[in-house]
Amino acid sequence: MPFLKNNIPVNPDKILVIDEMPIVSLAMQEIFRTVNTAAVVEYTDNIFTALASKVYENSGFDLIIIGSQEDVFPENLPELVEELKGRFRKARIMLFAASYNPAIIAEMDRSGIDAYVHKYEPLAEIRKTYLRLSAGESYISEIFRTLYSEYGMKK
Repeated sequence: MPFLKNNIPVNPDKILVIDEMPIVSLAMQEIFRTVNTAAVVEYTDNIFTALASKVYENSGFDLIIIGSQEDVFPENLPELVEELKGRFRKARIMLFAASYNPAIIAEMDRSGIDAYVHKYEPLAEIRKTYLRLSAGESYISEIFRTLYSEYGMKK
């Protein structure tokens, strides 16, 4: 695979889940380990901790999953994604959201978001997202893709 700005190693091993609920990181660990037994998932409850904590200074995350962050989602999202990519240079960014925002899909490439997945997608869809990100591709889950096309929008 040629080197591209967004390439990450096949089957990213180091994953950071940012979500208000710790159970989400455990679920991701179980889902991703069915695809990649070496996957290690770490957890923090908010974006600001991920950006400021010395614990993550040399972490080398391959994938960062942003879950429910109602206080910053989606108003400050582009700025926060930029900061996350600045701190974790090789990481891809996946939004794992319960609410749909067509502006996120329209601006995914520009904002640096690599995947947008609904929290209630089937496990197979989340595995598929992981595999697509592992291959260096961007991805929008089926639920969000359907909503996007039903609103008559084009990517």
